[in-house]
Formats: sequence, C-alpha cells, structure tokens
Amino acid sequence: MVDVKKGMKVKIYPTQEQKDCFHRNFGCCRKAHNVVLDKYNKMHSNVSNLRPTFTFLNKLLNEAKREFPYLEDVESTSLQQEIRDLPTSFDNFFKNPSHFNKPHFHKKKTVKLSFRQTIRQDIRIIQKNKMILRKYGKVKFHTSQEYFQILNDKNTKFNNVTISFDGIDYFATFNIDFTEEEWELTGKNVGCDINSYVNGWLVTSDEEKEYFDIDHENQMVKLINRIMAKCTNGSKKWKKQKIRLLKWYHQRSNKLDDYIEKLSTEMVKKYDAIVFEKNYSKIKILIGGEQNLVFPLTKFITKLQDKFARHKPQAEGVVFVDAKYTSKKCHFCGNINHELDVKTRKWKCPNCGKILDRDINAAINILNRWDYGDSLENAK
Repeated sequence: MVDVKKGMKVKIYPTQEQKDCFHRNFGCCRKAHNVVLDKYNKMHSNVSNLRPTFTFLNKLLNEAKREFPYLEDVESTSLQQEIRDLPTSFDNFFKNPSHFNKPHFHKKKTVKLSFRQTIRQDIRIIQKNKMILRKYGKVKFHTSQEYFQILNDKNTKFNNVTISFDGIDYFATFNIDFTEEEWELTGKNVGCDINSYVNGWLVTSDEEKEYFDIDHENQMVKLINRIMAKCTNGSKKWKKQKIRLLKWYHQRSNKLDDYIEKLSTEMVKKYDAIVFEKNYSKIKILIGGEQNLVFPLTKFITKLQDKFARHKPQAEGVVFVDAKYTSKKCHFCGNINHELDVKTRKWKCPNCGKILDRDINAAINILNRWDYGDSLENAK
C-alpha cells in the first residue's frame, strides 16, 4: 500500500444559477489578487527583495473587502486561496528571476477562470455523483469508474477543490490524499525505440508498434479555421464557429491525454523496466504529419516514472541507454551495417543473412545494451 497525493479532475454540470455564482467568484478572485498586489507594491515600492507573508497579505485582503463590499458576496476561502499563492510567487522570482516572472496583475482577457476552496476534514463533500460546494450547494459531476470509487472512498482525504471554466465546460479538480495498492512485479523488461509516426511512433522489443491517430480532429480544426477566415470577426457566425473550434481543440487534447494515461498504465503493469534512448528529448514525433503538432514524449515518460514510483517502487522503472548504432547493429550476430541509410525500414544483415525490421531491431538492441551491459566500446 502506498500513500499518494494526487489531483483528480472531473467534469461538473452546474445549474444556471450556480454558473452565474461561479463567474462572479472568478471575477472577485481576480479583483482581490490585483487589489492586494497593488497595495503591497505601493507600500514597499522602495524595497526590491522583500518577501510578503500570507498573514500580512490577508490583512490587505480584509482592507480590500471593506473598500469593495461585493467581495463579501462570494465564498471567503477562495479569496484567501487566491492570495496564498503570492508569497510562493515572490520566493520563486527572488530565487531565480531569469526563470520566474515577478507577480503581475491578472488581466480579464488572459487570466484562467478558476477559484479554489478549502475543504473541512469533518465534512464529506462527495455524495455519490454529487459534490457539495460551500455556499453554492450540490453540483453533479461525471468521471470514470476508477475516479468515482476513489472519490467516494471513506479513507480519501480532501484538501481543496478548484473550480475552473475553459470557455465551454466546467471542471472541478480535487487535491486528495489516498492509499493505492502496489502492482506485482512481472520480471519482464522492454526496450523502446522512438521514431517517426509512419512506422509507429513507439516500437518495442516485443515487436509491438504504437500508433496514435487524431487525423479527423486535425481536419476539423483546419475546416473550421477556413470557415472563420471567411466570416466577419465578431459576427454571430464567427462566434458560433469559435465555440466549435474550441470543442475540437479540447477533443484533440483530451484524446491525447487519455491515450497517454492508458498506455502508461498498461506498460507499467506489464514491465518492471522500460528502456529508452538517452536523446529522447531531442526527438520530435509529428502527430499525423502536422508540423505544429508534436507528441508530448516528455509528458509520457514522466507519466511512466510517476506510476513506477507510486505502484512499483521496487522495480527498475524507466532507464536510459546510449542508442548509438542500435539501428545498424544486428541483434543476432552483433555485426554493424555502416552502409544502412535512414530511409531503409527493413534490411538484410550482410553477415548472418537475417531479415531485420529496423525499429524492432533497434528496440531489442536498446534492451540488450541495458540488460547485458552491451557498451559502445564493444561496437566496432
């Protein structure tokens, strides 16, 4: 059993009255952030590296509530949670100003519409398929059966919940602590070769090839963009097509996230060690041949690492080897074919005569390089 802290995102279905309350809360959080930051900047304009405390910022928030009484109309802890992030933002900026920006004012057109509520430990906010929000009442939600069971588990501890709006749908993200079961070790390891989408973006030493297809979503995005280009900017037809475009963007993104989640779970359950080439971060996998759509390989590998840490802490997990000559080296006899070019997908070993699939052969060599200590010094 492993204790896990996790964020769990579900789709919610608020009533029209609740939607109005949510948007009022979104606006008040933005207002509270801007007013408190403005007050702090004016009070400490001559001090460049002073880090504010939450207690001090909370006093400024109380002053802002007296100046703007409508801030009292929304849920109070959401305003406190909004300014709670400011001290961390200041700390990050002072520690590494080249990487982090100084806390800035939130603009209405660019800020993410969200607010965060704290959850009292003596109150159960989940009742089957409904969640209970302080001040806003019960809200229906929909999620997978796995998430549904975790959220309704009596042993799950809720820390806070974030309500957000992406322009079309409303979501709730729970920050929870719960206990997960460890997965059994299988004793199986696999090598993975990463290459172009045409022959499978991921090829394993078990001769499995992974494909990911969002061609339909890409075509719909292109079609709607062409329609919008012919419409007057801001017209009814343009706004209608914009909503359609957002839906297809979200569908494409959700399909990719779902694919990564399921594939990473399947691989971690099946293998104890997953071997990749070291230069994976430099490999760009075009999704459906689109120049501006690159498969999030780093995100996928991070998912694998997280699931190994949570479910198989005793396993080797994700490991890396140098992939030099893995495509050109015959895994049967060890001969290296220096004449092999990049475009050739299948080739015959000039030494032993075996017919090899370039990517499967590379995946096997990647696994062998880690499993048997096959170093580059032995490749001649």
